Amino acid sequence: MKKLLLLSAIAFSANIMAQESLTDITPKAYNWANQPVGTKMVIKHYDTSWNTPFTFSYTLGGSEYLENGGCISANATSDIEALMNGTAVVDLGGNIGKVMCINGANSLAQEVLGFTTDASINSVMQINIFTNPDNTPRKQWIRCKIVLNIFSNTISTTDGIISNMYFMDADNNNKHADLVTYPENKINSAQFILYDDEGDPELDEEENYIYDPNRWLTFEVDFYIMDTFKGDTYAGRTSQDMPAKWKMYMPQGGLAKSTIFIKELKFYTIDGYTDDKDESNWPAYARAPHLTYGPCPVVEETEDEEDGIKAVNGQWSMVNGQSIYNLAGQRQNTMQQGVNIVNGKKVVK
Repeated sequence: MKKLLLLSAIAFSANIMAQESLTDITPKAYNWANQPVGTKMVIKHYDTSWNTPFTFSYTLGGSEYLENGGCISANATSDIEALMNGTAVVDLGGNIGKVMCINGANSLAQEVLGFTTDASINSVMQINIFTNPDNTPRKQWIRCKIVLNIFSNTISTTDGIISNMYFMDADNNNKHADLVTYPENKINSAQFILYDDEGDPELDEEENYIYDPNRWLTFEVDFYIMDTFKGDTYAGRTSQDMPAKWKMYMPQGGLAKSTIFIKELKFYTIDGYTDDKDESNWPAYARAPHLTYGPCPVVEETEDEEDGIKAVNGQWSMVNGQSIYNLAGQRQNTMQQGVNIVNGKKVVK
């Protein structure tokens, strides 16, 4: 059987995160699972460069913040409405329930998974997700945790649907954006495929990998928040009102044919961790990312007979007996080139 080579994608960090005490400082605006279906990801600011100026971070507040806290900005664009229209809360049913969806314009995820959304994006998307300044302490380790799954029309070990994601401090400095040092930051569609009991990838009749909607990635990384600015404009100035920001970069080529599902986005302070840093040693500090895979993190067992979606301990599957068929009536594990019958509808790949 063909082996899947994902040296950077499935490798666990050698630096296993310690079990420190965590305090949740996530703005409520990022709790998308509790928001109505159709709710868009609200983007409050844009910049046509690849980095939001750190002066924006310093002045961030007032109308820039969402009603429930938090703020999201975008880079390399002047059309934030187009980006927002590519996002929406969708309900995947069962125990997985509602997630934030970033839906590529050419993605076949709706036909395959049976959900509906008007979200559609056909451009590069680079966003910055900010914490609240008033509960982001200085000289403190902060952890970001994101739980996600990616569907792609064509599965690849190198497509980089999320090309990079990492922390940045108020001065736009970071250390773990380097993909050579931290290849785990690049998320490929082949990280969400079906495996057999022996740990080998399952393959369809044409030796293609099979997408697994029950394989969710939990990506965690720790970042040290400095106490003072290093930028020229605000050099030496204390930054008690400065947030941390989490950056996600999604290139157009991969995103247009894919759908990203975000179940959870969390920020924590790591309490009791005393590894203080010498701030004269710049740039900022980060631990290597830690990746784990498993079912979507839910508890109860439910079944929705109306839409035929069943979930057990966070697992999702179609139970209406349709799934994917070719025109000869043969059931398929994944969509094939040409015409497919997906949940009773013709879909062309």
